Amino acid sequence: MSSTRIEQLVAEAQATFDRHPTEIEPDLDVNDAAILQLRKACRLLDGAETLRDAAYYTLVIEASFVAIERTIEFRLLERGTLQPDDLPGTHPGVYQEAGAAGVFPESIAADLADLWRDHRAKTYYRDGLASANRAEAMYTLAAELHAYVIGRSRQGHECRCAVSD
Repeated sequence: MSSTRIEQLVAEAQATFDRHPTEIEPDLDVNDAAILQLRKACRLLDGAETLRDAAYYTLVIEASFVAIERTIEFRLLERGTLQPDDLPGTHPGVYQEAGAAGVFPESIAADLADLWRDHRAKTYYRDGLASANRAEAMYTLAAELHAYVIGRSRQGHECRCAVSD
């Protein structure tokens, strides 16, 4: 492998993203920004469940955090609190917006931001080790938060995961 080959692959990847997508992931071919975030959350939860069973705990933790964020963004978009171009640009920003908008109490939003800050980055980038119990705790939290939000949504029927059943 040479740097020339890597440059070529970067250019090919960029060109792929510049073209209109084909063979879109199931359930994501929607025009509504809120529904897109909801369905991404559903896919992330389904993926996390599969990865949990295969003992890919780092990925389960990462997918669970991202599923929580996509679920919150769904609710913020659905309620008209934010527009698609105004979504928070940071992970803690998602939790802060959720607390400010009343998706759940601000104390929970602060706890989620602390959880992300203290453990997600540590697990993913630094010396934190993923384990079965940590992965299970994060998956359970993400699934419960998803079901909570879906249960309060007028568009909950758009959910495509088994979590909210």
